[in-house]
Amino acid sequence: MGDIRLGTSGWSYKEWVGTFYPDNKTKKLSYYSKVFDTAEINSTFYAYPSKGTVLGWVRYSPKGFVFTAKLPRLITHEKRLDVKQGVKADLYRFVELMEPMQRIGKISVLLIQLPPSLKKDLDLLENFFGILPEELRFAIEFRHKTWWDDETWKLLREHRIANTILDEPLLPPEPVVTTDFAYIRWHGRGSSSWYNYRYSNDELEPWITKVKEVAAKTKVIYGYFNNHFHGYAVENCLEVLEMLGVSTPQQAETRKAVKQHLENKVIQRKPTGTLAPFLTAADTVSISPIEELLRGLMDSDRYRRAVGISDELSFEKGNPQLVKARIREYTVIVDLSERVILHDCTDWTKHAHEKTFCKHIGKVFLCLPEIEAKQILNEINSNKDLWQFLPLIR
Repeated sequence: MGDIRLGTSGWSYKEWVGTFYPDNKTKKLSYYSKVFDTAEINSTFYAYPSKGTVLGWVRYSPKGFVFTAKLPRLITHEKRLDVKQGVKADLYRFVELMEPMQRIGKISVLLIQLPPSLKKDLDLLENFFGILPEELRFAIEFRHKTWWDDETWKLLREHRIANTILDEPLLPPEPVVTTDFAYIRWHGRGSSSWYNYRYSNDELEPWITKVKEVAAKTKVIYGYFNNHFHGYAVENCLEVLEMLGVSTPQQAETRKAVKQHLENKVIQRKPTGTLAPFLTAADTVSISPIEELLRGLMDSDRYRRAVGISDELSFEKGNPQLVKARIREYTVIVDLSERVILHDCTDWTKHAHEKTFCKHIGKVFLCLPEIEAKQILNEINSNKDLWQFLPLIR
């Protein structure tokens, strides 16, 4: 087999503390890079990184460790690759920021993830490929079925762009190889949120054959598990490495520890006047539809704090496309027509780019009528890439 590098999509998840990271003081990238030899940077999709952040990625990862990174959504989702909208300048601004990593071989691939609504348009794609810098390698992730045909694969081969091989509920998991490296993403198969999913061995087993087949056709495979909730991505990635027979002793030991933690983790459930705290895979008590939908948008700690908020909320009525609420001294606005959530607490302002709810947003949905809350949360979970989570500027 060729070189196989498997890791996770992102690494700075608070809920991995205890499951993977020893404690809150652990420097996450330093610890992560002692177990894995690659990581996909997904934060670059939500915002351009600062120069200091890029230098930190270089500094806190060892020699031989490589990153891949998603192109900013400004390029892929807002301007939709259209060169007429000035995406060349946006692209080269990003490439320049990543130059310290590219110079020393720390960045291997940039991922072009298309929005689910972007249907096949080969002219659009070819024009965009024409502005890509030759010194970098690219993979592209199609998310609409119209792209799956021989014309698309031919164009990718001509430009030496890798097709992203996917595992997700809506698209075919065909291992189509279009250049001398391969890119694989395991998104999960959750019903309300793909990423809140723990693969079983039976579900991973067919992928072992696929990975070996792809490895025989390429020089290197980059593969990333994106089912990050509860640390499932860490466990499943390490399981695949072991099943492939390429796991290191440290990876095998880490896999056992993570698996044991996940299976033993039981959240103490206390009677409350509203929805109960999050369940783990070990829980057998049923959960409400709203809680299940909120799983895909906030971690368990924030959820418990949302449940614990006793303050009354006030809702502004009138526009059916707008949810506007006051909670404590804060404002929450959910604009369905524009697909944007605006809020002004400190936690939201710092972490909105991660596309997770703070406790105040969670509380708003806990207080909405169930039918309305389910409709909105289903929409956000199904089209998360199209939604903007933004700080509310007063």
